[in-house]
Amino acid sequence: MEIALCFDNNFVMQAGVFIQSACMSNQANEITFFAISECFSDENKAILTDLVAHFQNKKIEFVEIDVATLNDFPVRKKDHISIAAYYRLLLPSILPQHLTKVLYFDCDMLVVDDLQPLYNLAIEDYSTAVVADMFYNDETITNRLLYDVADHYYNSGMLLINLKYWREHSISRKLLAFITEHKDLCIAHDQDALNAVLHGTILTAPARYNIQLDFLKKDPSNMVIADKDVFDDALASGHNPCVIHFTGPSKPWKYQCFNPYGPLWDFFQGQTIWKNQPKTHEFKGWKLLKWKRHQLSERLNLRPKRVAQYVDVQPEIERIIRKLQ
Repeated sequence: MEIALCFDNNFVMQAGVFIQSACMSNQANEITFFAISECFSDENKAILTDLVAHFQNKKIEFVEIDVATLNDFPVRKKDHISIAAYYRLLLPSILPQHLTKVLYFDCDMLVVDDLQPLYNLAIEDYSTAVVADMFYNDETITNRLLYDVADHYYNSGMLLINLKYWREHSISRKLLAFITEHKDLCIAHDQDALNAVLHGTILTAPARYNIQLDFLKKDPSNMVIADKDVFDDALASGHNPCVIHFTGPSKPWKYQCFNPYGPLWDFFQGQTIWKNQPKTHEFKGWKLLKWKRHQLSERLNLRPKRVAQYVDVQPEIERIIRKLQ
């Protein structure tokens, strides 16, 4: 099994925790991780190499790429991404040419179960297998991206990529061209471009392989998923997780995380060299003071806890930790 991760030197801790979770949850699987960036420091290479070396049948390769073609791509102020988010668009040309498929993951994710069933999905007739986005049937998005909502809208945090298809159909070139010509349309960055170019060629993967924050809400009325089977699968995924995606600003390495699966991040981080690294704050200045007031109000039961908006996954967290210990 091959897994590609795209990140820079500022996101090594997050990538390392993801790798730790994937290795611990897939002890029996042979995995080659491809770490892709413009430049990795020798120190970071050594840290990640040592992490992977603690597991049998696991190895990591570092791929450094020329990102000149991506320099003008949109990364807006306050975005929770860097230019590294676009590296995945180049995977067919930068990975070994004998590979016919690869799993791509964002680094704000955790793996808590066997990935082999996902990797084994039959995608010979598809460009990619992807999980539905919370806005799966949002016509305002698909209209903006110039395609029919019947082809749906997907979350690009996990991609099972048919590299053979991408090469034969020049998908990377089409993606780069779409972003170059429609920067203003790509509000969700590469995710928008992937949907705009790949629509109609995507296999919908089970939601448990990319559990987004809104899938865990007690009140899912903000989701735009008209397909009942897809909707029900999204809501059920939180109690049968494989890949947890910390979508939005609620990141588990921040004090402000309210994702109910946040404690699992702490568990996996605790198995790594970063086990004593403290969390950081999402906010500064008056926004930080406002957050602290809200926290105090929650502790004094003067306002409901934000995490109370989400389903109780504590039994799943305890089960996963027991299985891995």
